[in-house]
Amino acid sequence: MSSVLKSKRGESAVQFLDTARELEIYTIKTCARFPKRYMFLVTKGIVDLSRQIYNDVKAANSIYPTNAAEAQLRKNHILQANCALQSLLSQLDIAREFIRQNDANKPIKSAVYERWVELITTEAKLLAALKQSDKERYKNLT
Repeated sequence: MSSVLKSKRGESAVQFLDTARELEIYTIKTCARFPKRYMFLVTKGIVDLSRQIYNDVKAANSIYPTNAAEAQLRKNHILQANCALQSLLSQLDIAREFIRQNDANKPIKSAVYERWVELITTEAKLLAALKQSDKERYKNLT
């Protein structure tokens, strides 16, 4: 089997799955470092949103449309994942502000939030591209 040079590699057709998985893992690892007293107030919701994103993209990827209704179902999962991404971004902003305002907390480093935002924006772009390619691919289904 031959290898492809890193500079010649393209984006995988299912990169949106890998990124969503990476986002959930990163979210769980990072939320585990938040103060325990914020588990039910802050971190549980953040982890749940990341889990929802991954579950929705897995569900969308498991649908192989043979008719318009199945194509719409796939699209709905992609849309739900995108909505959860936007909500996750909002909740992270609130969590960061909440923790920063409490003097007893050790602030979460900017690099941690930058990585989170990078994963979220990457996933949003991948989902937008997926939605566009699906639109073209399944436009003739009835």
